[in-house]
Amino acid sequence: MNQELTDIVKRLRTVDFFRGMPDEILADLAERVTLVEFESGAVLFNKGDAGDALYLIVSGWVKVVTGNTEGEELMLNHCGPGEAVGEVALIDGEPRSAGVVTLMPLKALVLRRQDFMEVLNHHPGLALGVMQGLASKIRLSTTYIEKAIDWSQHVAKGDYHFAMDQINAEHPAVVTRSRSDEARVGEFLSSFFRMVEGVKQREEELKRQVQELTIQIDEALRKQEVETLKNSDLFKRLKEARDKFRQEHKEGS
Repeated sequence: MNQELTDIVKRLRTVDFFRGMPDEILADLAERVTLVEFESGAVLFNKGDAGDALYLIVSGWVKVVTGNTEGEELMLNHCGPGEAVGEVALIDGEPRSAGVVTLMPLKALVLRRQDFMEVLNHHPGLALGVMQGLASKIRLSTTYIEKAIDWSQHVAKGDYHFAMDQINAEHPAVVTRSRSDEARVGEFLSSFFRMVEGVKQREEELKRQVQELTIQIDEALRKQEVETLKNSDLFKRLKEARDKFRQEHKEGS
């Protein structure tokens, strides 16, 4: 094995998917991966793209993102050295379920789907590392869902203060892998629940508009009631009586 392949094998040993894998498997993978460098802000892939490659991060960090109906970016995860992105679409062949963007200059080992499947066929033991990596992502997703439900329930009850307190307690930044899933999820969800502040502002504005409209309606109703009263027979008779009284008083004086 030449020095270049030896270096790649060393890098592969740092990746969760392949930690503990036999040298034979790592050597086979090393011949198939490509070391690629990306600038900060580079898009590795977008949601909906073909799942044709797995990215094994050597150095740097990326964010996993999706978007809401208004086109706003929602951050789902951060991944750094030793982690893999793009593994789900690589396995099932379906379009990417989210996008990945670099947060800083990045070095990654790129493994194409066809090469991955060939190595998997030759070395079934590779499946164990893949399952362990996916299990970690599933645990994170479970924590994500639980926290999202908890925050959403408070918002649904109109308890905006709870959600905003939770958001302000987080510090969006590149997280370290040593942090708990709970801490990581809090940072990711903060980008989503910051929309709560906008919802609250729109709700307060709507209340103000409704109040103004109510006042305008009350004024219109009062005017309508006055006009109705002026056009009534009783009002006309009272007016005639008043005019007659004024005329008689004028003549008498």
